[in-house]
Amino acid sequence: MTIRWGKPHSIGLAVTLALVGACWIMIGLPDHTSGAREDSYASQVAITSPSVSAAQSMMAGGVVYYDGTLENRGDKTLAGFTAELTFTDINGKPLLRVQRILLDGRQKPVPPHAARSFEIGFDQVPAGWNQAPPTPRPAAVFVR
Repeated sequence: MTIRWGKPHSIGLAVTLALVGACWIMIGLPDHTSGAREDSYASQVAITSPSVSAAQSMMAGGVVYYDGTLENRGDKTLAGFTAELTFTDINGKPLLRVQRILLDGRQKPVPPHAARSFEIGFDQVPAGWNQAPPTPRPAAVFVR
């Protein structure tokens, strides 16, 4: 049995390979934060207007989104920010701590006295979570 490749099949294969290659490159890229790590600058950065929302995915699963605004209240350019987020139960007991990058080198830096919104998704949240936005704490701060 011989498989005959026509033009539509060749185009489909090329598009598929290009998408797989692009995904592989994106996943494999390290954090390209351009700037110096300066965790002491965390006192000049605030996460304001935090909120959570839920959405259903096409794969019959749910995603919880954590949204907010990253405010640079200092005099340096904010080039990168990683937050430790703590999910708690109804009594305030920590259930899960995760670190998430809110700003990295793939995004435009936040100039002094400016703000940028962010949104990150979680496909799993801990059982018993109180449905409130997780409590953020700076884990790594990069400035220029």
